[in-house]
Amino acid sequence: MKMNRLSYYFLLSCVALLWSCDQDIDYPYQGKDRIQFQHYTVDWNGNRNYSDSTLFSFGLIPSEVREDTLKLPVEYLGNGSDRDRTYKVSIVADSTTAVEGVHYLAFNSLQTFRANELTDTLYIVVLREALSKDYAEGENIRLELKLEATDDFALGLDGGIQRKIVFNDFMAEPTWWQGSLSGSFGFYHPKKWKFLIEEIGDEELATYGSIPYDRNSPEIKSYVNSMDRYLRNTVVIDDVTGMRVTMNGLEPIE
Repeated sequence: MKMNRLSYYFLLSCVALLWSCDQDIDYPYQGKDRIQFQHYTVDWNGNRNYSDSTLFSFGLIPSEVREDTLKLPVEYLGNGSDRDRTYKVSIVADSTTAVEGVHYLAFNSLQTFRANELTDTLYIVVLREALSKDYAEGENIRLELKLEATDDFALGLDGGIQRKIVFNDFMAEPTWWQGSLSGSFGFYHPKKWKFLIEEIGDEELATYGSIPYDRNSPEIKSYVNSMDRYLRNTVVIDDVTGMRVTMNGLEPIE
């Protein structure tokens, strides 16, 4: 059926309206620039994964390191500037268990967003000594941060205004263990993760972030077989319970 002239012009009008709306969505900030924490990571497939928290763990860091620096990305929405600008970070006391001078060093609430930069970095020095080392029952210490509006910046998207930082000193289960690998290695235990990093020697797995594998990757299938063989032939002891670590759980030593 041929399209009549009236229908044709109606269709063109709809397309023009949709194009106009898209432009409004693409360029929503015509006033003051807006500041926000980067609240997503990009995985190996280029997909964005949104979250409201950041894990900072000493679990993968050599034991002689007594402090380290958290680098928290901050970004703006807007047109940018050729001058330095100021943004403000405050601590949300009601949801923070971290203690200044015990778990982290004091930092300036007023921070400088450098000229002609797309992102900035908030640096926080984290202290190791007082953090729990027990992965099974260890306490996660929380530091919750909130951005505040200044003369230079309004606030950005809701998901990026506040950020919860979690500190610990144990090899907490990485998201990919039950995520992209769908539990291929069975129940989680730090010594199983250490086997993958130290015995298998795959440094791609030495991260809490995304990895370049899924459960069907040939590397993972090979690693599963190697781990299963290793745990059958080697007695690996859980330091807390004294039980044997297997692919499926902890078992009494016979």
